[in-house]
Amino acid sequence: MTEYTKKLCEFITKLDYSDLPTELVDKAKKLTMHVAGVALAGRTLPTAVSARDTARETVGKTSDWMSTMWGERGKVPMYGAIMANATAADTMDWEDCSFTGHPSAHLITVSMAMAEAMHLSGREFLTAVIGGFELYQRIACYIEPTTDFDTVKYGWGLGSWQIFASSVPAGKLLKCNEEQFNLLLGGTGCSTPVVNAILALQGSDFYHLQYAVTGLTGAMIASMAKNNRLDNIYDIMDGESGYSMMMRGFANKGWIDRNLGTEYLFAELLFKHWPANMWIQTPLDCLDILRREHGFGAEDIEEIWMSPTIEEREKFSWDGYLSCRDAQFSIPYCLAAFMLRGEPSPDWYDADRLNEQELLKLASVVKLDPDNRVVIADAFQMFKDGSFPVYTMRVALKNGEKHEVTLQFPKGHPKNPFDWEDVERTFRGGARAAGLSREKTDQFVALCKELECLEDLAPLAECLSADD
Repeated sequence: MTEYTKKLCEFITKLDYSDLPTELVDKAKKLTMHVAGVALAGRTLPTAVSARDTARETVGKTSDWMSTMWGERGKVPMYGAIMANATAADTMDWEDCSFTGHPSAHLITVSMAMAEAMHLSGREFLTAVIGGFELYQRIACYIEPTTDFDTVKYGWGLGSWQIFASSVPAGKLLKCNEEQFNLLLGGTGCSTPVVNAILALQGSDFYHLQYAVTGLTGAMIASMAKNNRLDNIYDIMDGESGYSMMMRGFANKGWIDRNLGTEYLFAELLFKHWPANMWIQTPLDCLDILRREHGFGAEDIEEIWMSPTIEEREKFSWDGYLSCRDAQFSIPYCLAAFMLRGEPSPDWYDADRLNEQELLKLASVVKLDPDNRVVIADAFQMFKDGSFPVYTMRVALKNGEKHEVTLQFPKGHPKNPFDWEDVERTFRGGARAAGLSREKTDQFVALCKELECLEDLAPLAECLSADD
């Protein structure tokens, strides 16, 4: 029998801040600022509002552990802050993308809410974020569907394994020992929400709201493990009845303990430059490059042609879009929103404007190459291998001009990484959208850059509260 669960538990419990490479600490600090910014930017959209309202109804007004609900006044019980902030972080689909989904919507929000409530240090926070990702990513890569699996018919597991990005950093911050972590992993696996294809087929915005559910559940499981309230769910990553069996039998060899402790997969995390699906990042970068170089506006465009076509990202209909999520997964919609609505903001996905005729008219001129299609599973395999699809875009203008660009790695990819100016721009934009004061905005930026020096994370988190 394998001992995968034991290896994971040994790694996460023994991991110390001193083990972390300097460049990963820098990346985690940037990710913190980036996620806070995109969460603030998305807080007015319906899913973020629903999560806040539900959090207040669910957790009440006071508890021993209180945390900031980002963009709101004062503090709320920690679990309510996790529900609200995790959903807001994913609502604009702008946070990150790994080989397996968007873990930072939990890694950052759960870790910050807990570190704030427990008055833990910046080093403890950073260790939980990076260590939490290392377990999350290996578990997700281990049990995700193989490339021949029909994800259109049966769905994909992002909503299933996402919960580990909540429970694992929570357990690290609570200082669970190896046995408690073993039970934590068991409890997390047994609480996995299996999301099937209906989520994508119906374009449901529960795609974003599930972060409230998995964030809350994962953090609660960690607390149960720490307080010895779990039993007899050991070694879930091992044996015939383990997590692999629960997840349709997938067990991708070589992933779950891949160079554990010597290779940090966190280095391969992609920051999203735009509030859109991962595979729309490069098309938006292409259009941004051409627009900046040639100065055209939406009214000047005759046609936008792009190759390749990315599977399930070409949706266009004169009937419009069903939801925020539905629009975020459409290349035509996102390119049109960029040209008509400018820099990223909640306006891109305002519920009343998803079927706006001016936008649909512009989206209709986006033509995707029918002879060159990339299957999503193959695109993700390229990402795992350190590569990325190469996109070519040609914009034909009404005056007869044609402009073309070819681009492979979008801004935010590990081979085209964000610098501090990039993450600060995103954060300040989100802070303005949420109405944060200049003083709090500046203070958050300054503290975030020195995050590892903070003895108490509360002052950093408190910068994200609205003024009284």
